[in-house]
Amino acid sequence: MRGNSYIEIDEKRQKELLEFIESSKRKERERKRAMAILLNSQKKSVKEIASMLNRNTDTVYDWLIKFKKGGIQELIDKPMPGRPKKL
Repeated sequence: MRGNSYIEIDEKRQKELLEFIESSKRKERERKRAMAILLNSQKKSVKEIASMLNRNTDTVYDWLIKFKKGGIQELIDKPMPGRPKKL
């Protein structure tokens, strides 16, 4: 996936991603992942996206790969194992 390969999304999927980003319940991490997908579909490079979202390029590549494999569901945080924090 390295290089300048872009994700092509249709209007329906773009609308789903925008709704996902605007959802008040979504965590900031999840919104950034969806924003990365949208920016990539608009022909922004991974390096540009990483700079805009203050993330590493490898992280952005991982998000793009996960989205290609499983769609929006792959952008959602998985439950964290272990005891919850006290504070």
